[in-house]
Amino acid sequence: MTSRVQLGGDQSIVQKRSAIVYPAYDVVVNYDVITPTEAQILWNFFKARRGGYEPFYVYDMALLAGIAPSHVGEFVGVGDGVETTYDIPGRSTSAQTIYVAGVAKVVTSDYSISAGTGTSGSDQVIFESGSIPSGGYVITADFVGYLRMRVCFESDELDQTLFTDDLMRYGEIKMIGQEPFA
Repeated sequence: MTSRVQLGGDQSIVQKRSAIVYPAYDVVVNYDVITPTEAQILWNFFKARRGGYEPFYVYDMALLAGIAPSHVGEFVGVGDGVETTYDIPGRSTSAQTIYVAGVAKVVTSDYSISAGTGTSGSDQVIFESGSIPSGGYVITADFVGYLRMRVCFESDELDQTLFTDDLMRYGEIKMIGQEPFA
């Protein structure tokens, strides 16, 4: 997603820039076979999220295959000079390198990792006293593991019959990527 900004009132000078800083991941989940009970569970989840209104987290489908891919420069958060704990956008991560304002931090002296204690089972980075990110400093991470993505359903205007019919006919659910932070 990009936006155009007119500079200085001159219509001939237009700057194009990204509307979001970090990637949002669109996700399509395909089902070869789905039972009516599974379709009902998905419908209940869809209703609880009010369709496309309320974002939620999903993990990289590599999780189902047992493959742990590498991820580089994933957004973790923005420091405020006070908060010590941030969710890493991944689960079952290893080989983590945490960066604050683009500078790699040192594990054990600057931070530690807590496995599975974050939102939706994500791992967390806990900064040590004296290494807490200052206000406005962007925190990113490189890691091997399952990527957590913030998404919402593509549609929020479906009734149960249409939702189930689409699911059974096309065997897929489409989700639209959201900015990685709330």
